[in-house]
Amino acid sequence: MRLRSGREIACDAAIVSTKAKAPEWFSGTGLARDKDGYLALRPTLQTLSDEDIFAAGDCATVIEHPRPKAGVFAVRQGPVLAHHLRRHLMTGLLDPYVPQRAFLTLISLGDNSAVASRGSFAAAGHWAWRWKDWIDRRFIARFNRP
Repeated sequence: MRLRSGREIACDAAIVSTKAKAPEWFSGTGLARDKDGYLALRPTLQTLSDEDIFAAGDCATVIEHPRPKAGVFAVRQGPVLAHHLRRHLMTGLLDPYVPQRAFLTLISLGDNSAVASRGSFAAAGHWAWRWKDWIDRRFIARFNRP
C-alpha cells in the first residue's frame, strides 16, 4: 500500500474504515448540535431546540446518553422514534429512552469471515461471519413477513 506521503507499507490486505460525520447542512438549520455537529437530542429523541422535531440514529446524539455511532443504536431507536411520534401527536407524553451501553460489532471481511468485537474482546473467523449472517438474515426476515 502506498500512502499519500509516498511511504509504502507491505500488506496482504487493507481494510478501510471511516468514522461517521454529521451532515454539513445541519449547521444551517438553527437546531442545537453537539460539539461534533450532530443534532442534539433529549432522551425522548426530540431535538433540544424544537420539541416538534425528532431524530434518531447516526445523525444525532442523545446528550444525556452519548453512544458511539454504530448501527445497533439506530436500529434500536427506530421503533422508539415511531412510538414517540405517535404519542407526541396524540398525548404529548413521552418516556425517556436510555440506550444500551455495551454492543456487539460484527464486520464482514468479504471472504465468509468476519471480525467480532464487544468491549475489549475481539476475534475473527468464519464462525463470526456465520453469526453475522444469522443475525442479519433474522433482522431482514422481520420485514418480509406478510
